[in-house]
Amino acid sequence: MAKRMGVVLAVALLAACDDSGGGTDKPDGGGGGGKEASAGPGLGSSTAQPQGASFTLPAGLTLESPIKSFSPENPVDCDDKFRDEGKGSGEDVTLCLIFNNTTGGPITLTLPPGLIFVSKDGDIQNGLLAQRVTIEVPAGERYFVPLFTYCANQPRSTSGVGQDYALGPVIEYPGFKEMYSLLEGKTLERPDIVPIQRAVTHLTNGEGLSDADRAALKAL
Repeated sequence: MAKRMGVVLAVALLAACDDSGGGTDKPDGGGGGGKEASAGPGLGSSTAQPQGASFTLPAGLTLESPIKSFSPENPVDCDDKFRDEGKGSGEDVTLCLIFNNTTGGPITLTLPPGLIFVSKDGDIQNGLLAQRVTIEVPAGERYFVPLFTYCANQPRSTSGVGQDYALGPVIEYPGFKEMYSLLEGKTLERPDIVPIQRAVTHLTNGEGLSDADRAALKAL
């Protein structure tokens, strides 16, 4: 039954990420023109580098690079940490963050909503964090954290296993900030990621949130 539900969810998520209402006449930030389905550089159909507020780690904390995508069903590449030990939500871009804390005590790290993880392969989706995430990194160890994020590029392939990613900026366009506000403080179940991915796809394609998106997010 659990396996069947997982297949159904995967199909629903694929449909949500593919739920494009068509292009908008916007430049993609990468020098291209014409009809683009993009809210800005690195989003939707854009192949440019994402733009936004810079994000830096606290002093004494480092993040190993490149960040690698992995399989949450077989997390051998992420210290055998399964989904219940992970952070964030989403299915299409699953990443393993590896931290090193060089201080003598734990460091509490907050990843803001809108933080984007940038694929180093232009055919693979960037990953967008839709909710605030808090991670406590212990001192003196190599600390693995599975992170689940949303598809930010409807035309591209999902992350798969072993793809290279880099820590990007924070996306703060007004429509995105509205979504972050609607999700703030909510405890999500796995099926909840379907309406969130649909909303992310509408936003990244430059369409904005629909009334149906707002109603679905409020109901979570």
